[in-house]
Amino acid sequence: MQEVIRTLLYFDVFSYPLTAKELSDFAGISPGQLPDMEDLLHELVRKNLVREKEGYYFTGNDDQLVRRRIEGNRRASERLKTARRYSKIMASFPFVRGVFISGSISKGYAAPDDDIDYFIVTNPRRLWITRSLLTLFKKIFLVNSHRNFCINYFVDTHHLAIRQQNRFTATELAFLLPTYNSQVHQSILQENTWIRNYYPYFTQNGEHVINKAPVLKKWAERLLSNGIGDALETKLFQMSRRIIRKKYRHLNDAQFASCFSIEPHEIKYLPNRQQYRIMKAYYRNLARFELQSGLELINGTGKRYAINSQ
Repeated sequence: MQEVIRTLLYFDVFSYPLTAKELSDFAGISPGQLPDMEDLLHELVRKNLVREKEGYYFTGNDDQLVRRRIEGNRRASERLKTARRYSKIMASFPFVRGVFISGSISKGYAAPDDDIDYFIVTNPRRLWITRSLLTLFKKIFLVNSHRNFCINYFVDTHHLAIRQQNRFTATELAFLLPTYNSQVHQSILQENTWIRNYYPYFTQNGEHVINKAPVLKKWAERLLSNGIGDALETKLFQMSRRIIRKKYRHLNDAQFASCFSIEPHEIKYLPNRQQYRIMKAYYRNLARFELQSGLELINGTGKRYAINSQ
């Protein structure tokens, strides 16, 4: 049952209360364990370790979190219509093999100023051509706006396994909302079976997934499936890497490495050391709850991380 508490405390980092069903689904509670989970939640509420309001569970005393979540859910539902429309545009670009909505909107929440984040999967050795074409489209037709078209994570189909394995990356993968190519979605899950350590049964069920590529896309790909395309890919990778490093020259090498991964097969940008900040806050929550409840929630490396996060 500790996994239920860990799940609750992770989403508390985002000030996002969870229902009992969500706690059950995310933590992998079987039907036979539901009475035990309900007893645990009631006991935690009785001891004032957890709060419950309108069927939502959270820690702390801010009752406004429930209203914030409900409003954010409504906003995300509206924003998803826009996200699916832009996903269809992305799917038509050469060498795009999968499009997924990521970030907070994939989890059903949107703040008023949230961008729509996408996770893009490309053909091998054509990632930088694909990224350059999508970036050019954004600059010309969207005036470089990130609001509806934030493309900060690309991988190719030969590198779907994510190296960093923790609750942050597991959550991002489990909640990826597929909008183009359900087969690639299945491949991602197969290449990252370790996420079952955190989400034993939960993954997104994509609706309205596009699976058919436009005919013109295939013709465009043929034009660049040759030596010219190989040379262009290499050139765009080298040029883009220089431009990105220059743009963020205010970051030292260690800071830059914690925000970016720039490889021939991958580009990842997590601003403000996002993963580190979230995991630090998560372990701080675990350590605090351990002291309050006497339950053991952290061990090994996590214990050291929690101590260093104080």
